[in-house]
Amino acid sequence: MSSPPKIHIERMMYRSSIAVAGESAASYALVKLIPAGGEGGVVGLNLALVLDVSGSMYEEDGTGISRLKRVQDAARSAIQKLKPTDSLAIVAFAHNAQLVLEPTELSDMAKVEDVILRIDMFDVDPGGTSMDQGIGTALSAIEANAGTGKLSQMLVLTDGETSGEQNCRTLAQQMAEKKIRLDVVGVGTEWNSSLIKDLARLGQGDWGYIDVNDVNAAARFFERKIDELAAAGFLQVEMHLRPMKDIKIKRVRQVVPEIKELATAEPEERHLIAQLGTLERDKATRYILDLSLPRRPDGKFNIATVEVSFDPGSGRRDTTGTVPLEVQYTSAGQGYINAEVARHIDEVQIFELNKNLQQAIATNNQQEAQRVAQTIEKKGEVMGPRAAKKTMLARQVLQELNAGGRVSKKTQLAMEDVSRLAQEG
Repeated sequence: MSSPPKIHIERMMYRSSIAVAGESAASYALVKLIPAGGEGGVVGLNLALVLDVSGSMYEEDGTGISRLKRVQDAARSAIQKLKPTDSLAIVAFAHNAQLVLEPTELSDMAKVEDVILRIDMFDVDPGGTSMDQGIGTALSAIEANAGTGKLSQMLVLTDGETSGEQNCRTLAQQMAEKKIRLDVVGVGTEWNSSLIKDLARLGQGDWGYIDVNDVNAAARFFERKIDELAAAGFLQVEMHLRPMKDIKIKRVRQVVPEIKELATAEPEERHLIAQLGTLERDKATRYILDLSLPRRPDGKFNIATVEVSFDPGSGRRDTTGTVPLEVQYTSAGQGYINAEVARHIDEVQIFELNKNLQQAIATNNQQEAQRVAQTIEKKGEVMGPRAAKKTMLARQVLQELNAGGRVSKKTQLAMEDVSRLAQEG
């Protein structure tokens, strides 16, 4: 009999001790969540796949295989990893949208595979892209099939600009309220990256892209995504932070498995809740807290408590219990820096610099883009081998700026994708 799933909390400060010369000082804490037990995979998956079947999905991009065929093959291969009791709905969209597979358990794999193979045979007009209709149709199917202990998830793939952008945003917000996660993936480079990132943020999911010139990119993407969904062990995870008087928690960021800022709510004074979403049963996650600490006499102080609550797939919420976050004050001077925390802060800084770079490119401010790319390159060099990819892409940006004054969409996407990647350990 396997033990019930639990989450262990570890925490450490940026410095072994701090000295606050003025009224307050900035510092950081690293919180690690380590899952344990629950190997049985209690969580069921209620997944909807929303596929763009518009005319451009038939392009082969020099690979000899259409985009659609690559996506079909990748999806068919990856879903073999899901449990027979997991369910899948499929929506095809272009000018209009159609539910081509109602929520179906994967024990009926023959039926599921047949629909994936015939995705372009249904009554969908290929002349247009109405992603909002695709999302709306899939949302109805997911809601109808939702239930206790299920992870409800929508995965949307598109290769073009869409009509109904505002409607897409409204639907993404509704999904967040209904605890249905939205992941949006761009195929190629012709889609609206700011819209897709917006939808992923609103739908508390993720965004990604598939490089159409790489014949294996779709397969890699689907394999990674389905592995992640199959490993879901903790649903609707929340971190509760209760700082003591005069302590401020300014920001909460996830730094492993990838870097992203987390939305926080403050339902009552000195009680912050960060939504962590779904966590995998075999993968530790890490978070950096940005703190503002007041002056204190020398000694050890409890500055906040940390508690994590979650649904282990039973429909009932469980908790880690509260643990203290402590800081050693010493007026003699600052203590040594914890290398592990410092490494995550370096990566967060590159992530933030990359946002500035995207902004400079978007506003066609070439001078600023050049300056930021050079800063990223230098920072990457200091960070060594683990930032090699980030350094290489910063150089690519500089080369493209110097050659023609414009950075290609592909390089921008690669840069942004890599800036989110975090190093474990």
